[in-house]
Amino acid sequence: MVSSTHIKTFLGFAFLSGMGWICDFATYAFLVERLDQSPALANFISSYVGVTFVYATSLRLVFNKVTNNHTLFLSLYWGYQFVSISLYSGALSYVVNWVEGLSYLSAYGSNSGILGKIIITPINLFTNFIFMKILTEFMTDKVSHNV
Repeated sequence: MVSSTHIKTFLGFAFLSGMGWICDFATYAFLVERLDQSPALANFISSYVGVTFVYATSLRLVFNKVTNNHTLFLSLYWGYQFVSISLYSGALSYVVNWVEGLSYLSAYGSNSGILGKIIITPINLFTNFIFMKILTEFMTDKVSHNV
C-alpha cells in the first residue's frame, strides 16, 4: 500500500521535475524548432538541463537528504540519466514516427516532435522518481538546525 508520505514525496518530486521539465522543454523546443535538430538529439541535450536542476533541488527539499560525497552521487545520477535519456530518446523517435502516421493530427498542424515529448514525459518522470528514491536511501537524512 502506498502511504501518504510516499504520495507527498512523489508530488514534491513531480513539482520540481515540472520546473526542470520547463527548462528542458524550452531548450528542446528551441533545438527542434529553431535549430532544426532531430527530436532524439534535442531530447538528449535538453534533458541534462532539467535533470541537473531536479537533482540539486529535490535532494534537500523533497527527499530531505544530504551527502558529503556529492561527486559520487551526482556521477551516479548522471550515469543513470545517460542510460535513461538514451533509452527515452530512442523511444521518442518511435513515438514521433507513430504520431506522424496519425493523419488526423497532421490536419491540425501538430508538431510531432513536441507531441512526442509530451507523451514520453510521464513515464520518464516515474522512472526518475524511482531511481532518485533508491539513490537517496544511501544518503544521510538532513538534520534540522532549529535555533
